[in-house]
Amino acid sequence: MSGYKTKLIVAAIDFGTTYSGYAHSLKVEYQKDPLKIYTNQDWTDGSGLITLKAPTVVLFDPKGNFNSFGYEAETKYAKLSEDGNHHGWKYFRRFKMILHERVVRFIALVQIIMCKIVHKKHF
Repeated sequence: MSGYKTKLIVAAIDFGTTYSGYAHSLKVEYQKDPLKIYTNQDWTDGSGLITLKAPTVVLFDPKGNFNSFGYEAETKYAKLSEDGNHHGWKYFRRFKMILHERVVRFIALVQIIMCKIVHKKHF
C-alpha cells in the first residue's frame, strides 16, 4: 500500500420533500478552485432530460427489499401498475416530513427520559 494516498472529500446531500440530489468536492481541488463541485449527471427523467436531482421516491419489492430510487422507481412502479403486477410492492413518495416528525418525537422522548433520570439523581 505504499502508493495509497488519502483524499479528503466533502459531500452534501439534499434530501428534499419532492426532489433529492447530492454534490461533492475533493479538498485538493477545492483549495485550487472552491467552485469545482461535482454533481450527479446520470439521472434522467425517462424522456432523456438529464437532471441534477431525482424525485424523492423509493420502491421496495414484496419482500421489503430495496429495489430502486428516483426516476427508476417511478418508471418501474408505473410499469408494474400498468401490467397489474404492483400488488405487494411498496412505493413511497413525499415521505421526508414523516421521517422528520418521527425523529423530532424521538429526540423529545429522549430529552424527557434524560430529564427524569437527572431529576431522580438530584432529588
